[in-house]
Amino acid sequence: MTRTARIRVVALNPSVDVEWRTGPLRSEEKNELLSETRWPGGKGVNVSRWLGWLGMEARLLLPIGGVIGRELAQGLKAEGIRFDAHALAAGNRVNYLVTPSSGPQFRFNATWPRLRAIDCRSLRKAADVSAIGFQWVIFSGTLPFGARRNTYAGLVRQAVRRGQKVVLDCDGEAFTLAARERPFLVKPNEFELAQWAGTELPSEGDLFKAARRLSETTLGWVLVTRGAQGALLLHSPSRSAWVASPPTVEVRNTVGAGDATVAGAVAGLCRSDDPTAWLRLAIGTGTVATQVPPGKLATRRTAARIASGVVIRECPEAFQ
Repeated sequence: MTRTARIRVVALNPSVDVEWRTGPLRSEEKNELLSETRWPGGKGVNVSRWLGWLGMEARLLLPIGGVIGRELAQGLKAEGIRFDAHALAAGNRVNYLVTPSSGPQFRFNATWPRLRAIDCRSLRKAADVSAIGFQWVIFSGTLPFGARRNTYAGLVRQAVRRGQKVVLDCDGEAFTLAARERPFLVKPNEFELAQWAGTELPSEGDLFKAARRLSETTLGWVLVTRGAQGALLLHSPSRSAWVASPPTVEVRNTVGAGDATVAGAVAGLCRSDDPTAWLRLAIGTGTVATQVPPGKLATRRTAARIASGVVIRECPEAFQ
């Protein structure tokens, strides 16, 4: 394993993310916006951002078009995120976060633009061709609206055939179909795992059973993130499983924490053959992401403090 492994991140549906900060929200009354912050967003962009922070050589592939696309590209350049753009006839989307001074945060994701079939085929081909020559390929985020549900499945199949290590982080039917193509690592959260299993997972035993089934489908590694409860890393073929517990922290933000976890896992995979090292870096990085505003990166001092507090234990009960 090497820290200089070449990594392609494929983000088929990126966005510009916008956070509006407000006072306490009042229904049917005027609510004042106190501030607005904008940054390049979407799961694949977040993964690339944290991979760069971890010192990994990664290159992003994403569609860019319209006024919002130009803003997205400018933001990526300003951050030093290396990327290749596929021209998009339609503009990119904008997603909104509303963060009141008290109460829960609200998130609104656009369901447009809807791409034409010809544009979806062109983007899929570009994603496939752009991955050639990379050791690792990460497919991250939702599919563009209008894309076929088997888009990721086809891309994963081609990458696996080329002998590349594939990491998959999406949900719904797109995840179900792509998981059958045997990616090296998949990263569902608890909700996404239950969605894949087609049933609720009320107990740890149910979660273990679903994770085992998923690993038996992919024949690879399954990383189930569980928020403040940490994560489960499981591999059915070798009957290996570990759980990680993050240190107790005051959560400032959860946007992008799962994507930071993916970045940490891939960086760990590139640097070590020890799964506990992958898991420690994954959970450490994901926890670090909760300490900074969305779209921002943490200091090294914060990272070192949090990583030292991650607790990992072997989990034989996952196979009982």
